[in-house]
Amino acid sequence: MIIDDVLRHITDIIFPPQCISCAAILQPITEKVFCSACREKIKFLTGSLCPICGMMFFDSPSASHLCGNCLENKPYFSCARAVASYETIILNAIHQFKYGRDLSIGALLASLMADFSFPDLEFRDYSLIIPVPLHIKKLRKRGFNQSIILADSIGKKWQIPVNFSLLKRCKFTLTQTGLDKKERERNIKGAFEVRDNEKIAGRNIILIDDVYTTGATLNECAKKLIKAGAQKVAVLTLARVLQNSII
Repeated sequence: MIIDDVLRHITDIIFPPQCISCAAILQPITEKVFCSACREKIKFLTGSLCPICGMMFFDSPSASHLCGNCLENKPYFSCARAVASYETIILNAIHQFKYGRDLSIGALLASLMADFSFPDLEFRDYSLIIPVPLHIKKLRKRGFNQSIILADSIGKKWQIPVNFSLLKRCKFTLTQTGLDKKERERNIKGAFEVRDNEKIAGRNIILIDDVYTTGATLNECAKKLIKAGAQKVAVLTLARVLQNSII
C-alpha cells in the first residue's frame, strides 16, 4: 500500500490530475475530479427532499416531506438518493463516460459518488450491492456496463459485496429517452428477472445506476428484488433529472 501511494504521488507530479470538465490542474488535497470553479456550477442534491424518492424541494419552506408521487404510488425501493442534478457539467461528464466510452472519466465519477455523503443512508445496514444490468445487446455495443463501475467503487469504499449477475435484463427494450413516466413504466415492465432468489432473500440491497430520470427502471428492478425476498432496497445514482425534465 505504501509503494502504491508513493507511485501515485510520483505520477501526480509528472502528470498532475486535471479537472474532467475544464482540464484545469487540480489543487492537491483540496480539489478532486472537478476544480473549484466547475464544482460551484454543479447542483449537488442536499437539503429538503422527499425521504423516499429523493426529489428536491428547492422552493419549499418546510423540511423534508413526502412528494405527491410517493404519496399516491409508493415505490418498491425504500429510498433513492443522487449526488447531483443531471445537467451541465455532470451531464457532459456522464455522456463522455457512457457514450464516449471514456473509462478514465468513469473511474473518477465513480470515486466522486463513493466519496459523496449520503447522511440518511446507513451503509452498514446493507449487505449487498447490485448494479442495474444492461441487456446483452446493449452491453456488446457499449462494451461495458457503467453501473458496474460505479457499484464497484462504492462496494470497495464501504466493504459491501457487489454482485452483477443476480439481476438480469431479460427483455430488450426501446430507449427510454423521450418517453414520459407512464410510457417508461410500460416499456420497462417485465424487463428484469432475479436469477437466484436464495441469495436475495432477507437481504438489504443497494441498487446502483448512473441516472435517475422518472425512477421507472429502478422501481422495476426494486420490485423484482422485493418479490424475490429482499427485505429492503435502497437506490443510489450519480445524477438525477429534476423538475420534471425528462431526458
